[in-house]
Amino acid sequence: MRDGLPLGLSIFAYGLGFGLVAAQAGFGIARAVTTSAAIYSGSAQLAAVNLLQSGQATLWALFATILVVNARYILFGAALQPWLWQAGPLRAYGSLLLLGDANWMQTMRAIRAGEEDRAYLAGTGTPMLAGWLSGTALGAGTVGLLPRPEVMGLDLMLAAFAAAMAAAMVRARTDLVPIAAGAGAALAIAPSLGPGAAIIGAGLAGGAVAALMHRNAA
Repeated sequence: MRDGLPLGLSIFAYGLGFGLVAAQAGFGIARAVTTSAAIYSGSAQLAAVNLLQSGQATLWALFATILVVNARYILFGAALQPWLWQAGPLRAYGSLLLLGDANWMQTMRAIRAGEEDRAYLAGTGTPMLAGWLSGTALGAGTVGLLPRPEVMGLDLMLAAFAAAMAAAMVRARTDLVPIAAGAGAALAIAPSLGPGAAIIGAGLAGGAVAALMHRNAA
């Protein structure tokens, strides 16, 4: 949990930004916090809110948006499985409820350093969850007192966090190819279909290119 405290502070600011955006989209505090607890993914939640604001949201469209944006967690879980599964199914699945981008990266680094405590993932995830929910509640509750998120620069946090995450995971120049493919797809899609569709398109394009490169390498 000590290792997770810096993550919790940064996620608190991210949650504050989402709370402001959600409140401006008509969410009350309870609805915003429930959304953050149930989905627990800033990128997916922002994409879903954008879809709702477009007036074209259906249940299936929201489900598909959240599924595609969060598809990376399938890979995160697969990477953790050999190490985390040794704690047993109940503890492993319970720990995954606290899985986020930041503590996944931190846990993977700890595993490479020889970490054997399987509670490390849940421990680092606890401050993150607390920061995310409290930030969401504060943002949604003070929307009338604070300026729009873009004035404070909070709308940049998702892009900044994603860039930092990508930079930390790059090991070779070839790793930049899927990133470039995703960025190109997002730039092509966003002007006509909006940022929500751009996130989905970027994920599909980057994932497809990465899979193709891995297949050719194998």
